[in-house]
Amino acid sequence: MNLARNNPHDALFKALLSDPQRAGAFLRDHLPNEIAGRLSAALPALVDGSYVDEALRDTRSDLLFRVELTSGEAAFVFVLIEHKSAPDPAVALQLAGYMVQIWKRHAGDGGAGGLRSLPPIIPMVCYHGAAKWRAPGGIAELIAGNDPVLKVLPGETYILRDLTAMAREELSSDAALRAGFMAMRREAVAYLEEVIGDLSGHATLQKQVLEYILRVYSNFDLDDIKARLIGAQHKDLEDFVGNVAERLMAEGKQLGIAEGLAEGEAQGKSQTLVRQLERRFVNLTSLQRGRIDAADVKQLDVWLDRIFDGDSVDAVLDGQH
Repeated sequence: MNLARNNPHDALFKALLSDPQRAGAFLRDHLPNEIAGRLSAALPALVDGSYVDEALRDTRSDLLFRVELTSGEAAFVFVLIEHKSAPDPAVALQLAGYMVQIWKRHAGDGGAGGLRSLPPIIPMVCYHGAAKWRAPGGIAELIAGNDPVLKVLPGETYILRDLTAMAREELSSDAALRAGFMAMRREAVAYLEEVIGDLSGHATLQKQVLEYILRVYSNFDLDDIKARLIGAQHKDLEDFVGNVAERLMAEGKQLGIAEGLAEGEAQGKSQTLVRQLERRFVNLTSLQRGRIDAADVKQLDVWLDRIFDGDSVDAVLDGQH
């Protein structure tokens, strides 16, 4: 399976953080100071293997880093990359499940002794969707009731780095990381010369970012991109862009348009569904709106079909009668 073709978001993010130096810069830039200050100077190590359900592969991916602490002990940083155009309200619950999976795998057959020495796991979510992040920030926000004594949690919160909401200079102190994140939040065409310059010395990443633009972006001028690459003395990249464009069109794909159309269709249907539900029933809760925002076109069509048959919001969203 060609990962770049099936999930360009996943491929680009993992390419950016596959280098230990860039991974170390990412953790220093985006972990809270009180956590980053506990990391030793040793570079993080990317742990082989995935812990995320294969069913989520198209909308979400993960990276697990083993880090050394200044105390000499080890910890893990689990990075969940949210590729949906809108946040998933269930992400906090899913994160807790993935952390338990990691701990179980770490403990292995070590018995009770292994379980008593589970390493810390620091959960982080990286999001680059268009909609503002409104998902609950931890399991505590999902649990009914207000009694804190009853909220016994495997992990109270996670660290959110909303790449879309950050100023460009805050994205990273590492130029290549900053350029890659600019590409993921669809600024690479507007700042093409800057992005390509920041990726200088990373020829493979330069090409990967350019292919990402052609596959994911919408409403760009291919001839303008090629002309600007030539103007910046990158004739080799202009040739590469032309070859990728020809290959994509030979595969029957419209450059950068398919995903944009799908996101636009989903956004329009979600707005219609919310309007119809609130006119027919009551104002939706934040959790209900989050489910709708995170749904794909197929699920939205199912809910729209139920709008006149259900007698409540739950009946529409969950098929209850």
